[in-house]
Amino acid sequence: MKKFLLGTVALIAFGGVAQAADLPARTYVKAPPVPVFDWTGFYVGAYAGVGASDSGRMVDATDPTNGRVEQVGYGFTGGGTVGYNWQLGDALFGTKWVVGLEGDFGYLGTSRRGVDFDDTGLAFNTKTSWIATARARVGVSSGPNLTYVTGGFAAINTRDINDNPFTGVSASSSKTLGGYVIGTGTETMLGGGWSAKAESLYIDTGAGDAVANPSNGFIMQADRHRYQVQRFGLNYNFGMKTGVMPQVNWSGFYGGINGGTAVASTGGDGFDGSNPANINVSDNSFSVSGVAGYNWMFSPRFVAGVEGDIGYLGFDHSNQNFNNSAVTGSKTSWIATARARLGYSTGPALLYVTGGGAWVNVTDSFDWGTPTSSKKTLSGWTLGGGIETTLWGNWSTKSEYLFVDAGKGGVLTDFGTIQLDHKYHLFRSALVYRFNSDPIVAKY
Repeated sequence: MKKFLLGTVALIAFGGVAQAADLPARTYVKAPPVPVFDWTGFYVGAYAGVGASDSGRMVDATDPTNGRVEQVGYGFTGGGTVGYNWQLGDALFGTKWVVGLEGDFGYLGTSRRGVDFDDTGLAFNTKTSWIATARARVGVSSGPNLTYVTGGFAAINTRDINDNPFTGVSASSSKTLGGYVIGTGTETMLGGGWSAKAESLYIDTGAGDAVANPSNGFIMQADRHRYQVQRFGLNYNFGMKTGVMPQVNWSGFYGGINGGTAVASTGGDGFDGSNPANINVSDNSFSVSGVAGYNWMFSPRFVAGVEGDIGYLGFDHSNQNFNNSAVTGSKTSWIATARARLGYSTGPALLYVTGGGAWVNVTDSFDWGTPTSSKKTLSGWTLGGGIETTLWGNWSTKSEYLFVDAGKGGVLTDFGTIQLDHKYHLFRSALVYRFNSDPIVAKY
């Protein structure tokens, strides 16, 4: 019996081994690779955009209290960029720290000639020709997107002009002025080493030289040169690692907050009883507003939407006209826009243009012995663009530029008559929460 049992067990064991040998070999499925995104590496690129110069504060170099000639110049900017990024360890909510160094050189074509309101034979302009910056960048990367702050050194080639509009004789000072630059931006990977970015910079290069013109007898000086630029750029990074791009469904409602800086180009034609001339009230300030909107993703790559915002616009500036006692002022309290958006989705980012209506509440004033004022809500139009990038979860950030033309205010009459035209440049960033976070693959 013992021998029988042992033989039976051996037979069963042998059969099991033989059956196992007949089974197909076990196959192992390799887990899908975790997406790898790395911003480290050397990059080159190009940019284009718009610049605004709040440099038109021309004062008498011998008596700075004798009023000012003000204006804001604006124009095209474009150039090239080089830099290097280092991606470091963990930051907040699964993001990574990214630090870098960046330099750029390019064209900056801001200009606007202002003629003094009173009959003094004085006009002034600050023209720019080129700009260069050398900056550090510090930001957080959510993978394919990078949100950053930046700052460093800036140099701008400027030409301050003291002109006599009656004789045509002008004097000028051309100089490269140095100062500081600070700003914010967002950048997104496009694949294959390419990335796109939107960036807003504020630059201050200080005062210019005194410019004497014997034709009008004035020695004038620009007491500040301040600039704001919005750039949209395309970079190629030689070391960048790009994983599988996450696909985001941009459709649905969203809300958030905008914040940033603004430049007011407020001015117009006046008539002082003998000669028509320009009178301007130009300044820069801050803006903050709430924003809400709705997107329709009508294809895997294209997005249309509507967006509205309303908030604070904090201009409150007056200018004593040069060489007389006339004082012109302009104050804003709020601004609102209602716009359409049309964008292209890269997956984790939305590159868009936007435009629509704009409303600004303004109070204009004029005092040349008898104060007069006009308070109105002006209606006009706005046009701009930006880049919105996912940050973490349902949150996204965007960098945006808007040009706002709110039109003319009321007619102000004292000894002379003026009517101000109101234009604004808005340079702002936003933090947005999207209420629909379903992946796009679930729809397409």
